Amino acid sequence: MYVSAKVDKEKCIGCKLCIFACPEPNVFDFIEETRKVEVIESRCKGCGLCAKACPKDAISLNF
Repeated sequence: MYVSAKVDKEKCIGCKLCIFACPEPNVFDFIEETRKVEVIESRCKGCGLCAKACPKDAISLNF
């Protein structure tokens, strides 16, 4: 089973706390134009630390 984080772009406020919480390098991209983050699913290990760090509950794990 493959688990990956997913960002709800409607809820994301671009605080980047998920990026700092993630123990894996280069899992998130911050998109300057939208001021939102995106997950590179192939790099995500599905640990859920980003979801716990998000103050707006904008990140969920896809099972």
